[in-house]
Amino acid sequence: MKYRIHLKGPRAKGGRVPADVLRDLLAVLTEGTRRSLRLRLEGRSLARGPIPSWLGKAAAFDLVGLAEGSTVLEFEATPLASAAPERFGQPELFNDIDVGMTSLGFLQESLRDALAGKEESDLYDQDLIATYSDLGGVLAAGFESVEIVGEGSLEVRPEGIELVKSLRRKTPSPRRVRVAGALDAIRYSDRMFTLVLASGKTLRGVAESVDPERLRALFGREAVVSGRAVFRPSGSVLRIEAAEIEPATGDTSMWSDEPRPLEVGLDVRELSEPQGPRSGVSAIFGRWPGEESDEEIASAFEEIS
Repeated sequence: MKYRIHLKGPRAKGGRVPADVLRDLLAVLTEGTRRSLRLRLEGRSLARGPIPSWLGKAAAFDLVGLAEGSTVLEFEATPLASAAPERFGQPELFNDIDVGMTSLGFLQESLRDALAGKEESDLYDQDLIATYSDLGGVLAAGFESVEIVGEGSLEVRPEGIELVKSLRRKTPSPRRVRVAGALDAIRYSDRMFTLVLASGKTLRGVAESVDPERLRALFGREAVVSGRAVFRPSGSVLRIEAAEIEPATGDTSMWSDEPRPLEVGLDVRELSEPQGPRSGVSAIFGRWPGEESDEEIASAFEEIS
């Protein structure tokens, strides 16, 4: 499948691309394809350890040339089913994705949600947002926008990058939690699970440090998950990173609600109010806060001196 990335702005030089800009752009594309695809498959965009072989194959793409007469980079990428058949040849739980798409297509979907400021999206997390924020460096190098054409068209402009950065600032910090619910689904290949709360709300989780046999034994049963909650910018739970999962015993109602962040994510820039000649400090500077005349003020000072 073919993709085109059009660099627009004063630094556009037709069929030439500055080396530093190409380096930064390729870094975003390389990390963005890997992280957006991994988030869709494993519930997180970044994990410890080496990159899985299937991810390296599935996220691969080629720069095949520059279009004449314009600063347009041409790329090609292979659909997931063909790029990594050992991983995508058989249907699995949680794989609610189109294996006919490419990794660049998944990057476009994820980036589109971020640029639109969708605070409830499942298609990005903090690590992926950090990657997309680096497109700001490409724009700052003298370009007005970066247009990505493939799975539809998507244009990245400076105001969009500011919105992406705002999402990052709004996202609450992860926190330690205990959550009770029914283990409704488990994927043993990478230890992903879903937990159904008493309200019917479903949370997705990763149990990397939990014994697979313990997971197997708890399938379909009530359990208590201890670990770390990772949040969306809206404050809802994006995923639970489980450190331990135990059978539920006794009354677990106190842990049956969806965890909430300890603090509300806040972009302090939203608190900023512009000041003009009739507002802020300017509205009071040089003014006496009362209605007394100059003579009354002078008399009062003489009395207290």
